[in-house]
Amino acid sequence: MPTFSLPSSPPYLIAFSGGADSRLLLELTVRALLERDPKARVGEAVVAAHLHHGIRGEEADRDEAFCRRVCEGLGVPFISEKVNVPALAEATGESLETAARRARYDFFRRIMDGQNIPTLLTAHHADDNLETILDRLLRGSGTRGMGGIPPSRPFGETEADDGKQVYRPLLDWTKQDIIDSCAALGLDFVTDSTNQETAYTRNYLRHTVIPAMEQLAGAGIPQRAAARLARSAREDEACLMGLAGMQVDRYLSPDGCGLPCKELRVRYPAIAKRMMAILYDRATAEVHPRDGIGTLTAAHLDALCELVKKGVPESSVSLPLGMEGRVRDDTLIIRAVTASEPVLPAEAVPLAFGLNRLGRSVSVLVEASSTLLPPLDEDDVWASAIFPPDLPLPLSARRRRSGDELLSHGMHKKLKKLLCDHRIPPHLRDHIPLICLPDATPLWYPAAAFRDGYPAPQEGACLRVTVFLKRI
Repeated sequence: MPTFSLPSSPPYLIAFSGGADSRLLLELTVRALLERDPKARVGEAVVAAHLHHGIRGEEADRDEAFCRRVCEGLGVPFISEKVNVPALAEATGESLETAARRARYDFFRRIMDGQNIPTLLTAHHADDNLETILDRLLRGSGTRGMGGIPPSRPFGETEADDGKQVYRPLLDWTKQDIIDSCAALGLDFVTDSTNQETAYTRNYLRHTVIPAMEQLAGAGIPQRAAARLARSAREDEACLMGLAGMQVDRYLSPDGCGLPCKELRVRYPAIAKRMMAILYDRATAEVHPRDGIGTLTAAHLDALCELVKKGVPESSVSLPLGMEGRVRDDTLIIRAVTASEPVLPAEAVPLAFGLNRLGRSVSVLVEASSTLLPPLDEDDVWASAIFPPDLPLPLSARRRRSGDELLSHGMHKKLKKLLCDHRIPPHLRDHIPLICLPDATPLWYPAAAFRDGYPAPQEGACLRVTVFLKRI
């Protein structure tokens, strides 16, 4: 079996789903701590976190109960939370998988911050890494994508994010290694039935492609080969990014948002593209922190290269997150697009039943119904939500302000952070109204976050609030 080692020193937070992977991770972590110090207080060194995604009904309830029993038996503190991931996905327009991942890591972050835990342990393994590389190969990823799942990374969305990290002790273990070890140690675990559905790309790779690769090459060989490929790709990517970063630091304009086109034209494409990606990353970091430079696609970078090659003054290309690349004075400038429409009122505007026009392109529709209504889905709808019929009225709407907070999942969270987490484009943030309760308490920032305490009813009467972001 592969070796098992833990990073630095405890305490550790373990992402514990109850499956074979995380069950073995929890067991080996506890045993390693006791081998290191037989008198170790496991309950002070390890915390297990389990997020119920609100997707699989009774099966998910079973998983949570199983995880709780295992932790009680090991003397490990257990923290669980239930989140309605389908509702989050609907509100943000993300896939279920993306919304679930975002909810999990927000959950882990709150625990780590609250209990001062520096390291999250996850049970990613060699088969996960191979699946990731194959999935990225299908999408045409470059060197960065072929780096697969790294053994460790900063927890947050920037490398300077307060020193917290994610560590993967089982990354060299194949799935079969894990199953065999669970059997040898007599460990029970639960199985997520959705993992068997081959309609999902990763599940198809897991149950069809990888077994075929093992049949050709031998059990475990494709996983180990993928690990070598990933390690080599990460080394190459680190080298190229380092070289590109030095060039950016050398030629960056005083305002921090431009690079000379003449310097970009003479660089190898591998360096020039990374210089532009770094420039983009730095230009958006303040308003939209995120993990690495993964937002720009190959198509965006090709468009920027063509822009620089032609060098036509004031020519531009649109980039994600409300940014643009523009040529000015033979310099590539990456900056936020300046909105031309007037922003929302700074002071709260009371919302009556019916359609409330807040500006040239923003309207809010408030409706009451004796029967349950679905969220409105039309071309001009930015977001639509259902609230309890006894919601305090009248509601009001205003532009967001510096320091705004929402009580979400039991914690007061900065609205700016929520907007970044939910990828609300910077150029739209002052055009989306913040819906408030009668006492001016923020209730809902459409498509980003709701205040706790006002869940959508499942039947009967309701209030529906819909935000339109175009002229209607």
